[in-house]
Formats: sequence, C-alpha cells, structure tokens
Amino acid sequence: MPKDFFLLQNYVNKAFESHSYIDHEKISRKFMNMLSEDFDDERFENLLKFAGYIPDLYPNDSSEEVLYSKLVESLVCEWSRRMGYSAELIKQKSSMEDVKIIIDNKVIVCDAKSFRLGRSQQAPNAKDFLKLEDVRKWMDRYKNAIGGLVTYPDTHEWKSGSDIYQYCSTKEVPTVMLPYKYLAYILNNRDRFNPSDLLELWDYDEIFPGKLPKNMEGGNKAAYWKRINKAILRITRTDERYFSGYMQKADELIRECIAANLEMLENLRKDIIRDIKKAIAAENDIEKLKKDIIEYRTKTETDSYDKLIKRIKNFRL
Repeated sequence: MPKDFFLLQNYVNKAFESHSYIDHEKISRKFMNMLSEDFDDERFENLLKFAGYIPDLYPNDSSEEVLYSKLVESLVCEWSRRMGYSAELIKQKSSMEDVKIIIDNKVIVCDAKSFRLGRSQQAPNAKDFLKLEDVRKWMDRYKNAIGGLVTYPDTHEWKSGSDIYQYCSTKEVPTVMLPYKYLAYILNNRDRFNPSDLLELWDYDEIFPGKLPKNMEGGNKAAYWKRINKAILRITRTDERYFSGYMQKADELIRECIAANLEMLENLRKDIIRDIKKAIAAENDIEKLKKDIIEYRTKTETDSYDKLIKRIKNFRL
C-alpha cells in the first residue's frame, strides 16, 4: 500500500502547475472525489494519521499554504462522510469554523488545524490554537449546535500542562481536541458502535464536570487524555489493549512520515552544497578563495534547512 506522505503536497504543486487561477473550493471538491473513489478505508485511515503537516518550504501565508490547509479540512469532511455524518466545508473563512459536522441533527463546529514540522516551538501558542469565544460565536449561528472540535497533528502538543486542556474541559463551551490519528481510530472501529453515539464526547456534564486547571497535580494534560480516552473506549466499545496497539502503530507511521520529510530537506540541502561546489570549482581563482566562498555560500544558502532539520529532530521525533 502506498505511504502517501507527500500526497497533499504533490496535489497542491500540481494544482499550481496546471492552473493560473486557484479555485480552492473546486480543487477541494475534486480532492474529496478522488479520496472517495480511489481510497479504501485503510488507506484513508493511514492518510489521516499523519495529516496536518504544512510543507516547510511553502512561504508563510502563501497561496500554497492556504490550499494545503484547505485539503486538510477536506480530509475531515471525508472522514465525516465515511462515518455516516453530514459535513460542509465553510467557504466564508473570516470568523467562521472550517467544517460544519452534523451528527444526528446536532451540529459540531470544527477547526481543522495544520502546522509546520519545522515551527520553532514544540507546541503552538494557546491563543493560536483555540479561542473559546470564537467557538461560542460559531455555535451561536446554529440552533442545534452542541460543541466544538479541534483537530490537529499530534506531534504539536504540550508536554504536561497548558491553558488548552483547561479550555477543552470547559463545559459551558464543550470543545473536544483530537489529533488526526484519533479520527482514524474512530473510523477504524466504525462498525463496532452506533456512529451517533460519538455525540457522547460532548457530554461534558459527565466527562468534565469541572475544568482541569493548568496547575493541577500531575498536570492537566494527563487528566484530559485519561477522561477523553476512557470516553472513546466506551463509545467505540474497544479496550485499552487494542487502543494502545493501534496508537503505537499510528505513531510509527507518523515518525516514518517525519523521517521522510527530514530526508527530503536533507537531500535538498545536499543538492545546494553540490551545486555550490560545482560552480566554484569552475572558477580559476586561488584555492583559499574557493574555500571561503564555499563556506560562505554553504552557510547562507543552507541555514534555513539546518534550522528546519534541527526543529523537527528536537520537537517531532
């Protein structure tokens, strides 16, 4: 089975090569059609597990980055369809959710996150990850909204405690945070349970009767995941052993994806050094000058790659 580590990146690159005007909605629909027709559940599950990594070579806030993020949102829509839910990509992006998911006539507003592997921090700033007031506003647009969902690549998470786990245990605005590999797990076990039962994840009176403070003993990260995992096991009618085995394999695939991205960056860096040496070797200047130029150009032209490689090794592996 193909690994598809660069599927979204290649899809974006091809779109920019073949279109003078980028219609995000049209391209996203074609992408979802391709997933529906060509990807069985197993292949789609694997694609979900390592979803959400924006290629580091895309310029910040570039059109390529915007389209890539849109395709990640499309993955959430396709996941919803395969689960038997209704879902809609929201076209108007200003102050709106990314995806509207409807489960048994109840609305979940979803913020589908994408991050760069080489970002300078282990985890995003809390204010960049979730604003509960935004979720509240999104929910207020629907009479039957019951909560929010934040999906994200799981290598971008906090070590022990964060304001985020307090936000995501606030029952006044029940907002569940799930890495993409959790969506894959839920899909994997779709036939074990009634898909409408997933609504129980937003029963915060039961799961989070009180907020999890950041400074609680043991950190609120462990407390959050203990309760969410327990709820997911109950809903999907699976056990801890099966869950742990699945997540271990998912983590192995994610690490393989990260290693493939690292290898790509390192090879591009080597190509730059090779081209520099080739160009300098063609000069007739003295050897010391050649050496100085090689060192200078190597540093200036590969510095960004060194930073990306270091960040990925420090934060993602």
